[in-house]
Amino acid sequence: MGRYPSFTPLAAPLLTIWSLIGHAAMPWLRRHTRKRLQQGRENRTRLPERFARAGMPRPSHDGPLLWVHAASVGESRCILPVVSQLLADSPKLTILMTTATLTGGETVAAHPASHTGRLIHQLIPYDAPHLLERFMAYWQPIGLVLTESELWPGLLCLSRQKKLPVMLLNARLSPRSAARWRWASPLLRHLLEACHWIMPRSMDDAQAFARFGIGPLLPPADLKEDSPPLPFDASEAVTLRRQLGERSIFVAASTHPGEEEIIIAAARQAKKERPDLLTVIIPRHPERGKELAQTHQAPCRSKGQVPGGGDDVWIIDTLGEVGLFFQLAERVFIGNSLVPPGGGHNPLESLHFRRPTAIGPYMQNWTALCARHAGSLHPVEHQEALARWLKARHLPSPRPPQQNQAGRQAIRLIKDTILTKKAF
Repeated sequence: MGRYPSFTPLAAPLLTIWSLIGHAAMPWLRRHTRKRLQQGRENRTRLPERFARAGMPRPSHDGPLLWVHAASVGESRCILPVVSQLLADSPKLTILMTTATLTGGETVAAHPASHTGRLIHQLIPYDAPHLLERFMAYWQPIGLVLTESELWPGLLCLSRQKKLPVMLLNARLSPRSAARWRWASPLLRHLLEACHWIMPRSMDDAQAFARFGIGPLLPPADLKEDSPPLPFDASEAVTLRRQLGERSIFVAASTHPGEEEIIIAAARQAKKERPDLLTVIIPRHPERGKELAQTHQAPCRSKGQVPGGGDDVWIIDTLGEVGLFFQLAERVFIGNSLVPPGGGHNPLESLHFRRPTAIGPYMQNWTALCARHAGSLHPVEHQEALARWLKARHLPSPRPPQQNQAGRQAIRLIKDTILTKKAF
């Protein structure tokens, strides 16, 4: 597969319309950005990046610059092994990696190549063509690699106009997204026609794309199944284990609003039979941590608080410590799966640590993966089922997931297509 989309008659009016919307939306975008800053979801020093004002100079050497975009933490973690290998194989290559969130940016900043200048992070600008035009003119990428479902009209239409090679890896189209797009299937087809190469995450996703008439597609491969285990500080794990004593640690990871109350109620039911149980809540969005701590009268990690003997809940609102608490955990629940609409998060992250893992009924973004690992995941439909699972004292350790070849396939694809357009 490998197509080179032309700038079709539909493309010009769509880009013009989106440009007008983008200009008209600027006052709202500024207010929206200020609100996000007040909520702790933006960094004041990096606000110019949202409006395509670069936060650092472009590399001065003659090597090519590849643009890779990942929405947030999970997407960044799944593409970073690919980034690492591309940098190792191509000594003159620089990779510009954009994310939509600060937490995704911190994941990129922790990568060793960020300290050598070969991996640059910027927050992605808003999807207004005049901002993206400025961004592309400054960074001059030779190609763009997108992940999952980052289908932004301005970005894709402008890339198509500029004949910028675009690749979509781990492409997914959930049932909910497919239902939303059904009313505008010509628009979805048009946007995806800007992608020269599309690698679906699973066969289910490939079939969903095919139902919209999108193709040809590359063989499905899931980069998240190829991701390494989450890192953790081994010395901190020893320190915390000493502080917590022999308590049994239950981790509810990546929770969303509406779930914490159910999880804590279930854990308190189980605690009647398991008085040593400590429930660790890790909200998907850390800025919710202080509110959760206040609501549930629980110690908060960002304040340096450690639970005492009378505490049965601990709120973890720090960044980059999920792996640490999976290492300490006796068992794990994967959030965004207990209340609708949900969708779930990656259960492989806890399975890498061989921790018994429960999931709720709303894991529709991970249907194929959950089916492949059904023997290692315990479904819980509601509070009572979760409480019963927490009461069980002896649960078998799941087998660690086996890595697949998705990363190698993606690396080979990028090297054989985008990177061969330029001599290094």
